[in-house]
Amino acid sequence: MAATISKAVASLAAAKEALQTALSDARASCEHRIVSEMPYRAGNYFGSRAAHRICNHCRLIEEGSHWSGGSTWSKHDHSASDLGNVKGRIVVPIDNDTFWKMRVAP
Repeated sequence: MAATISKAVASLAAAKEALQTALSDARASCEHRIVSEMPYRAGNYFGSRAAHRICNHCRLIEEGSHWSGGSTWSKHDHSASDLGNVKGRIVVPIDNDTFWKMRVAP
């Protein structure tokens, strides 16, 4: 492999590691006060998509469960919640495209 390619691959690996460290640090102290929500989307040929929400600060993502009733996010989910249900939280509804643009890929 060419030296320039090897150097670029090493640089990419270091950047991915730095990103994971930054995400981990941000999530450790985040209170998830502002969250964006993508509602459940009914599907046809391609199937449906569960409700998702993402913290606007640390970008932690949570997928809704079947307890959401199929059309809205359940604020009283029956499973453990990654983001939790914080009193006074600001919830911003967003569409599918906006949600996936906010996501930080691991």
